[in-house]
Amino acid sequence: MRDAALYELAARQHGLVERTQLDLSAAALDRRIAAGLLERLHPAVYRVAGAPVTWHQMLLAACLAAGPDAAVSHRAATQEWGLGEFPEVVEIVTPRARWPRLHNVRVHRSHDLRLWHVTRRHGIPITKPLRTVVDLGQSARWAVPDALELGLANRLFTLRAADAALAEFSRKGRTGIGIFRRAVEARVLGDGIPDGLLEPRMARLIRNARLPMPVFQHVVAPGIRVDFAYVAERIVIEVDGFATRRTSTAFAHDLERQNRIVQLGWTVLRFTWWQVVKQPEMVAATLLVTLESGNRTSA
Repeated sequence: MRDAALYELAARQHGLVERTQLDLSAAALDRRIAAGLLERLHPAVYRVAGAPVTWHQMLLAACLAAGPDAAVSHRAATQEWGLGEFPEVVEIVTPRARWPRLHNVRVHRSHDLRLWHVTRRHGIPITKPLRTVVDLGQSARWAVPDALELGLANRLFTLRAADAALAEFSRKGRTGIGIFRRAVEARVLGDGIPDGLLEPRMARLIRNARLPMPVFQHVVAPGIRVDFAYVAERIVIEVDGFATRRTSTAFAHDLERQNRIVQLGWTVLRFTWWQVVKQPEMVAATLLVTLESGNRTSA
């Protein structure tokens, strides 16, 4: 293989080539390694000279080294799908009984990995979002509820698909499925689909504080839907997450919307991400006082 063809191939694979793709003798391969044209990352997987070291390169290198059926999975797939923060954790799954020892790579063997559980993202095999959340219970069980909610919020899968996954993976000895089942069954929002992660966290805060559960995503007027509402007491609860920086136009729109809700006779409570996550006792106390005041008024 001429070096130009080698670099052209590597350009399509995040700067990587496999030994099976190289039409080179062992001696020719050794010469290129000695000259610095190729760098061995894993057994039979090489990075070409000049290719930058990237997150996607590390993921693909691990999959290539583990065999053709391997896929990015668990925490690495969670990071890649935007379902949680696990930077620089390289984790893959393979159905193979044996694989080479890989440096700085966590390799899982799975008896139930199927072709339809895997897709490609950025040219890299990766478990699909729902399979990823199920597997996450093996590596970071605490992160499964949030990953489930983010997958629903980002429309990566549906609740019906989550129920189907429970039926598919619920077999004796399947690690992680119990964590996933509890996350599905413990959803405070029921059939509701959140716009983000803060809404389910607010709902869990209300449940943990043993307060009445408000209506989720209630429409108080045509075109005005709020995060939560105690309808009888006419109390609206809005939660503000880490959104992108608001423009003056968007800020003015939010104020007009809130003023309209107040004009309709509702009390509006707003809570930030920091307050919901870091100050739940304060949030719960504010809700309780407002509820008691609303009950006295309605009486």
